[in-house]
Amino acid sequence: MRKEENEMKICKHCRSQIPKGAKICPNCRKKQGGIVKWIVVVIIVMFVIGVAMGGGNEEPTAKSKKNETAKNEKAEFSQNETVSFKGVDFAVTNVKKTSGSDFDTAKEGYEYVIVSVKIENKSEEKISYNPFDWQMENSNGQEESTTFTTIDSDTALSSGDLNAGGVVEGTLAFEQPQGDAGLKLNYYANAIFDNEASFKIKLD
Repeated sequence: MRKEENEMKICKHCRSQIPKGAKICPNCRKKQGGIVKWIVVVIIVMFVIGVAMGGGNEEPTAKSKKNETAKNEKAEFSQNETVSFKGVDFAVTNVKKTSGSDFDTAKEGYEYVIVSVKIENKSEEKISYNPFDWQMENSNGQEESTTFTTIDSDTALSSGDLNAGGVVEGTLAFEQPQGDAGLKLNYYANAIFDNEASFKIKLD
């Protein structure tokens, strides 16, 4: 008889004495797992938890960096500031408010707001410009597209392309409530797909 058959051990489940070499307890019929197996299981579990915790810590860090970058990006400017956006400079050079002329008047309680803008392409690529890229927001939070009026027919900004180093100037006409002191000129880099303005310029 081999030596190990005389040696006994305690069942890990029912705590009864069984032969040391027994793989299954003759009393409770449960397998006897070796200590090596449990060490391997513990290591695997700890590794999985460590990876999960590491991934969890990384994601908020990336988000915080993204939020910090977004926070540092200025989205609203004053009328006297030049806005640099994707290599292009945008500036408001003049704002004129008028009720119109004898032949072209704004509707009752409203006035025309004529904004002169200058666009300078300082990037190395050709860009497109369009008056429909611009909206005017009033103090009630309402956004309006440009309106047609003969008041700025000679100076109105048209649509076209601007080569690298090119400059274009023109006017944008809007119809807004008289005396509104909270007007903002909003620019949309992609007027079709963008839900939020790329930047806003608060008018004096």
